[in-house]
Amino acid sequence: MPSPLLPPCVLLPVLLAPPAVPPAQITLTTPFPVHLGSVGPREAKTAVFGIKSLARHPFRLRVMDLSPGLSLDEPQLEAPLRPGEVRRLRVRVDPTGLEGPIRGAIRLGTDDPAQPFYILRYDMTVRPAVEVDATRQDLGAVAPYESPSAVYRFRREDGEPLRLALEALLPPYLQAAVSPTGGGAEVRVTLRPARLPPGVLSGLEILQVATHVPRHPRYALTLAWHLALPVRPSPSRLVFDDLDTLELPLELTSRNGRPFRISGASVEGRGFALAAPAGPAAPRQVLRIRRTGTEPSALLVLHIAGQDAPLRVPLLFLDPRAPAPGTAGR
Repeated sequence: MPSPLLPPCVLLPVLLAPPAVPPAQITLTTPFPVHLGSVGPREAKTAVFGIKSLARHPFRLRVMDLSPGLSLDEPQLEAPLRPGEVRRLRVRVDPTGLEGPIRGAIRLGTDDPAQPFYILRYDMTVRPAVEVDATRQDLGAVAPYESPSAVYRFRREDGEPLRLALEALLPPYLQAAVSPTGGGAEVRVTLRPARLPPGVLSGLEILQVATHVPRHPRYALTLAWHLALPVRPSPSRLVFDDLDTLELPLELTSRNGRPFRISGASVEGRGFALAAPAGPAAPRQVLRIRRTGTEPSALLVLHIAGQDAPLRVPLLFLDPRAPAPGTAGR
């Protein structure tokens, strides 16, 4: 039985200090880490590390670990590093199978247990095997009589042939051709304004291009454009979307600010009509279009004096009483 005069025994945990890390006995004489910059997918580089001994006795270095793609000739480490000696270690860096920002290292140990191990680091950016000069292009303002083209140039750095293929059919107003080039291939896309549906005045096209390169199976190419019509309608489509609206305005504006004259106007189809004839020549004119029936669509055709091609504006009636698509018969 413990004596009441003695306090109970309390066991305190013993805190052990972490083992001390031996002081470094080498220093680097080259920049650290080594920056190799931009490297091609098969462009081998050499990282050079300058090592100076701070020890008072000779010791040998040995490789403990290497990052993927690194190799070091062992004869560089056969001779012991003498006190004060500076040695330049050359490490070969092979980027095969790597891509993007890469950081790597080599871990060196010594035959001296009083020394720590040393980590020599490098970094680089491995360029992709396939590159395209620009995935986004803009044709800008296109006149109705023009047929401009955008060229997407692909380059393959690893020297292998490059095969490209479009993954989907293009609309009738776009044409695309794929052709090989030295060290790559190119995709040429041509816009044919004469084939555009009425009311389409601008576009942002997306083309899916497939390759046979494993890391780069496909690319999305975009192409923007807009028509530079001498007379521009606003809106480009006139839409009646309720039963109460029987008349809507259509504004026509000259692109160069000069007066224009409507030499002829007609409606192809039923259910719509001009509320009044066109007025005198002016840089801006407003036509009134009347809905006369429940037909879903028609086409307003305007002939502008001095222009070969007529201006075509779709006229649409979205009957609110009509069933929504896919609900008929429910």
